[in-house]
Amino acid sequence: MGYRATAPPPIEQVMLHAQKAEWLPLGTLLLREKLITSEQLELALIDQQGTGLRLGELLVQWGWIESGTISRALAEQYELEFFDLDAAEIDPDAVARLDARDARSHGAIPIRFLEDGRLLVGVADPTDVGACDELRALAGTAVSLVVVDQTELHRALAREYG
Repeated sequence: MGYRATAPPPIEQVMLHAQKAEWLPLGTLLLREKLITSEQLELALIDQQGTGLRLGELLVQWGWIESGTISRALAEQYELEFFDLDAAEIDPDAVARLDARDARSHGAIPIRFLEDGRLLVGVADPTDVGACDELRALAGTAVSLVVVDQTELHRALAREYG
């Protein structure tokens, strides 16, 4: 599931394709890959109802799975690429397209410009389609999304925005 050298498709194309493909819940993906047990999933789903936390958050909080594994599963679930922020060079011109407050509030970081002029943006939560539209408006350009690990995102935001 590594990042391809080619540019990811526009978010509209990804979302259209995701609607056509068989969508699997996160828990099902994690079970299929034998990353959690059915008992762990059941316990997390029960606790999720009481806490309001997301399934992935609970599994990471309980130490049953790493945040990067959840991010990779979310990327697969939404048919987006996973991008390793810790191994990437982030373009300062790309970062300048989004101010620190907006980047943090949307859980996103501009990474670089693609050959076709679109802005590659890493997000930890690909489920928030409204935020994707807002990012496009805030950046003032077409955006392509990739999924990043939430822990890496926080480090990159601190590094790039101070």
